[in-house]
Amino acid sequence: MADVYNIGTLTGVMPDDPLVIDIGANAGFFDILLLSKTKNAQIYAYEPLSSNIERMRSIASSNRRFDKSVTINPFAVTGTPCEMLRLYAQDTEDNQVVASSLKGFNTDNTKELWIPAVSFSEIMAGIPKAKVDLLKMDCEGSEYDIILNTPPDVVRRVERMLVEVHDIDSQFNVITFSQYLEELGYHVSYMPINGFCYALEACKK
Repeated sequence: MADVYNIGTLTGVMPDDPLVIDIGANAGFFDILLLSKTKNAQIYAYEPLSSNIERMRSIASSNRRFDKSVTINPFAVTGTPCEMLRLYAQDTEDNQVVASSLKGFNTDNTKELWIPAVSFSEIMAGIPKAKVDLLKMDCEGSEYDIILNTPPDVVRRVERMLVEVHDIDSQFNVITFSQYLEELGYHVSYMPINGFCYALEACKK
């Protein structure tokens, strides 16, 4: 399993028992990598697609550490509160890697799904600690809604972020996203993954 998040370096700058929120957990790949480096992480994983949730639950059933450390939440995450979120996904029964709330995000996303949703503010209200050590987001365009429509004082409770950021248009792109986080008091760096997608890291100054 490729360590695209440079987990070894990441765990070196976090506490031994980090509290982590994983939005867009897919089948739990990031969580498995993180737990391979730090045994005491507490991870709240959010994933909207049923096929991915089933895979995570299968992993949990056979991996005691994963089961103990990862709380699986079958929800889409939003910034603006709503009960259900419409997602556009690939029309396949296989592991659905790409699903987005943006209709034109991917031409392969021809299937409409209505998924129970929870806002990031609601998630943070239920967090037992004052701060979150790491927020990881891989949510195919929803990073803008989640961060921009969450009150700044709630966002600032996050010490560090790893975000897959997509260039959507002149208003929603990695430059404007980075500038907003810098205004909130984060140091931001990013590198390209492909022509319109970036791996962004932000940490509190």
